Amino acid sequence: MSYPALLDALHDRTAGDHLVASASGVVIASGESIAGDHPLTRFGLGVGRRDPDDPLVLERFADGLLDLHRQLLRRGIDHAVEHLNGRTSGDTTLLDRQLVQASLADVAVEIRESEALRPDDPASRWRAHQGLTAAGRLLLTLLGASSFLVTGPGGELHLAEVTGNVYLHPGEEDR
Repeated sequence: MSYPALLDALHDRTAGDHLVASASGVVIASGESIAGDHPLTRFGLGVGRRDPDDPLVLERFADGLLDLHRQLLRRGIDHAVEHLNGRTSGDTTLLDRQLVQASLADVAVEIRESEALRPDDPASRWRAHQGLTAAGRLLLTLLGASSFLVTGPGGELHLAEVTGNVYLHPGEEDR
């Protein structure tokens, strides 16, 4: 399932009758849910504005966004293992390289730490988002330009980063 579809499903699970608006009033969902022309349209997302949602709804949505980001990273690891195992350097695959394995392990550890810590306030959710974003960028570095091919994880990880930046930013008073 694509990131825009997964994001819409999260909106449905969290609020049901409406799209969840961030604390700043920005709404991000699939382009099918929000029509219009804006920078994210080419990636399948729509952006709108309305009054911010109830803080409890925003907390559930924020937790769901972090879960979604972790899911995308797991898929990215699977993609990287398959891709790097098919590429060779000298007489071995790239996956057999110690530094590649260490980088993949770093991504996996970040996912597990984020799950185990279960952030429960805006500042800790923001830190978890930043950690997941850094892990995604590390994963994309391993894959190089192939990460942004249609089959690569780059586009969806970018969308998770942008969406998290909107919904998970704690604001000046919570940093």
